Amino acid sequence: MPPVEPDVNPSVSDTPPPTDAASKPAKPSLVARFKTLMLEYGPLAIAVNYVIFGLVVVGFYAAIQFGFEPSSTGQKAGSWAAAYAASQVVKPLRFAAVFVLTPLIARIPPVARFIERNKHKWSF
Repeated sequence: MPPVEPDVNPSVSDTPPPTDAASKPAKPSLVARFKTLMLEYGPLAIAVNYVIFGLVVVGFYAAIQFGFEPSSTGQKAGSWAAAYAASQVVKPLRFAAVFVLTPLIARIPPVARFIERNKHKWSF
């Protein structure tokens, strides 16, 4: 009679179930991504953010002056206050534009030279 050998395949209870967290890394938070953007591009990211904010506020102000009436603002709110409130509604889109446009603007040769020369000033 031949010898009986044990089963070499592990049973289901011997192996831990695969976890999704181990297979793909967690997505960094918006604050963490903004800090990374600031460390890499510094004042360029701030400038892009403020330029986009200014363009959005001025655009909403012009739209309100030409007859657009946002329903979310009160009757007593001034045009600039209504434009500011409307710009806060589109804040996620503004931040998305900052995350997309900042690296593209940083590729422009004079801007890239500025970043390389001054990167040590805002690196922590």
